[in-house]
Formats: sequence, C-alpha cells, structure tokens
Amino acid sequence: MRFAVRMASFLIFILVCSCAGRSHPESQDGVVEGDFEDLLKATQDAPLADKGVMVEEITTELPSQEDVYRIGPNDVLNIIVLGHDELSSPRDFNKGIVGTVVKKDGFIYVPIIGKVKAEGYTAEEFIDVFTKYLQQFILDPQVSIDVLQYKSQKFFVLGMVKKPGAFAVDGSVTLLEAIGLAGGIDETGNLERAYIVRNNGLLPINLADLILRGDTSRNIRMMDGDLVYVPSSADQTVYVLGEVPRPGTVQIVSNRLTLAQALAEAGGILHVEAKKNDIKVIRGNWQNPVVYTVEYDAILVHGDRILLQPGDRVVVAPTGLTTLTRYMQQLLPFLVGADSATATYKRMNP
Repeated sequence: MRFAVRMASFLIFILVCSCAGRSHPESQDGVVEGDFEDLLKATQDAPLADKGVMVEEITTELPSQEDVYRIGPNDVLNIIVLGHDELSSPRDFNKGIVGTVVKKDGFIYVPIIGKVKAEGYTAEEFIDVFTKYLQQFILDPQVSIDVLQYKSQKFFVLGMVKKPGAFAVDGSVTLLEAIGLAGGIDETGNLERAYIVRNNGLLPINLADLILRGDTSRNIRMMDGDLVYVPSSADQTVYVLGEVPRPGTVQIVSNRLTLAQALAEAGGILHVEAKKNDIKVIRGNWQNPVVYTVEYDAILVHGDRILLQPGDRVVVAPTGLTTLTRYMQQLLPFLVGADSATATYKRMNP
C-alpha cells in the first residue's frame, strides 16, 4: 500500500474560541471540543507545537484476483465425447441435457472408465484431464465440457439490501451484479461503511465509489464464500482494537463519544510499552481510509475533547500500526455482519 502524508504534525489541542470553525462546548482553559477535521481547520494558522497529530491518506492495493470458476461437488457438467454417446452426459428427449453430477467426493462416474476427479479444475483444465483418461480406451477423443448447473459455490449479500441471501457463484458474477441480485441497496444502507469479506479477510473496496461514483476499477468477480455486507446508517458504533482489555465495539450515546471515553469503555491500555506509542484512529471506507496518529500524552490531557464518528477504528498496538491489513484482520470478528454470515452459511449448508 502507498502512504501519502496529507499534512505534517499540527497542533490541535490549544485552541481559542475565536479560532473555532463552528460552535462547540468550551472548557475553562479555552480549549474547544470537536472532531479531528474541525480542530484541523481551527489550527491552520497556529504555530507548531510538541504535541500533535499526523494525518495519512492511505490508498490500498487490491490483492490479485483469480477470476475463474473451479468445479466442485453438486455441480452438473455437460460432457460431450464426439461419436461416443455412452461416454457423454445422459440426455432426455423430453427434458434435454440431464448432465453429469459431480458427487460429494469430487468425482464423476463414467461408464467403462470409472471415476474421474473433477473437483478443483476449471472446465478447460478438466477437458485435458478427462481426455487423458479417454485415450486409454478410444483413439483421438474429441471432448467438450462446460458447467451446466452451478451448485457447489455460493456468495452472500446481507444487511441493508432489499433481497438478502445466498447466490450461486458461476465465475462471472461481478460485485455490481451481486448487489443487483440482492435487489439493490435499501434506503437505510450505508455504502461508505459497507465491506466485503473473502477468505476471512476484508477486501479494500469502497462500495460507495463503485455504486454512486461509477469507479469500476474494483468491480471484482464473486468467489465461493464471499460476503457483501451493507450496514445500517443508524448504526452508531466505533471499534477499539489492540492492546486493551476488552477489544470490540463501543456505542455512541446521544451523538457523543470522545476518544478518551472509547478507550475507557475498552478498559484502558494494557501494557506500558503500548503507552509509549501513538494511538491510531482510522476513519472512512476500507479502500481509502484516513489515519490520525495521536500521541498518548496528548490523549491523557485532551482526549475527552476529541469526538469520534460512527465507524471509527481506534487501534492501540505495542509496536504501532505496521500494516493496514493487520488492523483489518483484527477488526473482522467484531463487524456486525461476520456472525450473520457464519450463521447463514451453516443454515444454508447443513
């Protein structure tokens, strides 16, 4: 990933009321309460000081994707061996092609030949595998294989969509098409905070960019087990992770939660070594988040005036936040949709 430093250290804590961009409660020492962005605007002309915040805009790279479909159990194949109906998939004059079912063990069973493993191959790869078996019985076999019915793999679209559920993976369904299959986004859905889980990891994709702003650069193809989750705009939570006794979610009550309160709700900071490092507040979507680095000593004095926003991720790490992937992995168990996806998967795949 690439780190672009948007602004060097700046003073956000010693503010006079006349500098504030908008009205906030004021303490006796003249320090106003506000969000990071409000405090940043209010201190543009202030002299640099020892205590401050580093702001980084992060552009994440999407891992390489294998956009192919691999055959699995319960898939139905259409196998044609030219001139050899007995080796081809069965056909019914009334129903058309019946097809060859891939059994639970991943094999197909063919007269004369016996069993042939199909699971794990693409249709093109399986043509080569099947042809080698046929060469033991017939001369120069001409083979055609394609997937007639996709039944082995599913992806899930859950949360604030109109038709949540499980859908078949066929190797060509894109993320946009997946949203369409789920009936589109509900009026209460929050696209900026939506996320995609693959192989127990969060993918750096911003659904708002994809759907609202037409950025199709990360319009990935859906794969087996993928989860697309759209949270509700009414969800008022932040996440506190890392070196705290109770990592997890913290509710914003009455539209107000400060950084100090969030850390206190999580039980404070566990180890002395963690206190020597800066605290990270990650804000925004999963593709281009903004990371605020706040010095620990400054939090002790002024943390009760820094307001958090829904969806903020507060990370306390003994060695600092080294990679975005690491914090995203820590966050996954606490996301609302993770448990829902697991329950849905087990229910639909007994």
